[in-house]
Amino acid sequence: MSAITRFTGDWREAKAIIEKEIDRVWFDEPEEIQKIRWGVIDSGAGSGEQSFSVLVHLEAYMMLVGADVMYRFLKISQYEDMELATLNRMTREFLTGTFNVFEFMTDLGLTNMHQVGQMYSDALDRLKTKDDYVELTGAMMTYVVRMHRWIHFIFPWNLGVAFPHRKPAEIQAFSKVVAAA
Repeated sequence: MSAITRFTGDWREAKAIIEKEIDRVWFDEPEEIQKIRWGVIDSGAGSGEQSFSVLVHLEAYMMLVGADVMYRFLKISQYEDMELATLNRMTREFLTGTFNVFEFMTDLGLTNMHQVGQMYSDALDRLKTKDDYVELTGAMMTYVVRMHRWIHFIFPWNLGVAFPHRKPAEIQAFSKVVAAA
């Protein structure tokens, strides 16, 4: 993987780039999602020469990052006693600190997620107010959530029929068969 260059532009520039990404993926299935759907993952992610595990991880991580973590950051940014510096530090720790979720998503086939995520993280340094934070983070959350929707759409939900819920009577009947064996 090539090194990601540190973003040094204004946060509004980063927001504009993120918004272009949102526009790119809003109506048309992105090429990187198509590649994942067809099992063509440049990073080689997956196990046993299959990409199901990639889809499982992307489904879980993107839902968690976009609809949960980033939403919570936007929510706590509204607390009067929450300082911007603390908010930025927490955001980085959760998203790019000990484990860089954007880099992981790139490893799973979302080819530019690391670059966009790092730009978002770097742009946090240029924010002046919590309102700026809400604008930038809101754009990033929208991008992640939209990409998650594409993964959710292509996920092979039909495989779930192989793992049905069992009724207690079925379990008891099975245990009798096992006990008799």
